[in-house]
Amino acid sequence: MFMVLFCQVALLVFHQVTTLVDFFPFNGSHNCTRTEKFAEAGVNGVLMLLPPIGFAFHIRGLMIFGEIYYFVLFAIELLIWWVPYLTTPSGRWRDVYNRLLAGATLDFEKGDGLARWQATYNRLHRGTITILPARGDRPVPNLEHTILHGWTLITAIVTAAGYCYLKSKV
Repeated sequence: MFMVLFCQVALLVFHQVTTLVDFFPFNGSHNCTRTEKFAEAGVNGVLMLLPPIGFAFHIRGLMIFGEIYYFVLFAIELLIWWVPYLTTPSGRWRDVYNRLLAGATLDFEKGDGLARWQATYNRLHRGTITILPARGDRPVPNLEHTILHGWTLITAIVTAAGYCYLKSKV
């Protein structure tokens, strides 16, 4: 269980620190308003804190939440960062993508969600360190988010394995 808690807490700490502390050019925190920083840190902090509480105290509901949450979080990260990096959705797929993006970012304004995400990316993250090549003017997952996404996937896998292990012991 140590590895499960380590991964969960490390992800939580990494996310909170890189959201709240300016490490430019590693992250774009200095471009965020206080409201944006605290909203991001608050919502994600609460959601990321529930699974370690569940695993530390063997609260089954919170462990199940964690088992699902990290995979959903990883899917949201892929949707926000990797889909627009790898492709430019168009036609019917653009409509579907915009609906999914609205749910992932909680941005339900009318109009093109991908265009709004592009503008947000340009304001917050353009100029941060990237290890991936640029693909036109599309958002590029920066180093901060590449690490975060990798750690989210590791945490999802370790959490699922830890829960399966605990379940088999009962």
